[in-house]
Amino acid sequence: MREEQHQFLRLLNQLPARLTAEQAAWVLNCQPHDVPILVAARILKPLGNPPPSSVKYFAASEVLEQVK
Repeated sequence: MREEQHQFLRLLNQLPARLTAEQAAWVLNCQPHDVPILVAARILKPLGNPPPSSVKYFAASEVLEQVK
């Protein structure tokens, strides 16, 4: 992991409630380009109903459930 990933994950010993695709990938220990594949497979679900080309956010609680 890169240093910025470690700093993000150490943030107050708690994740923010909303994660970007890149942050969700760090938590899941995968690459950011894997996140759209996980969304297409319905393993991850973005918050709300975002248009296909927009920035997608994920609930940290749901991402942590996937880690388990």
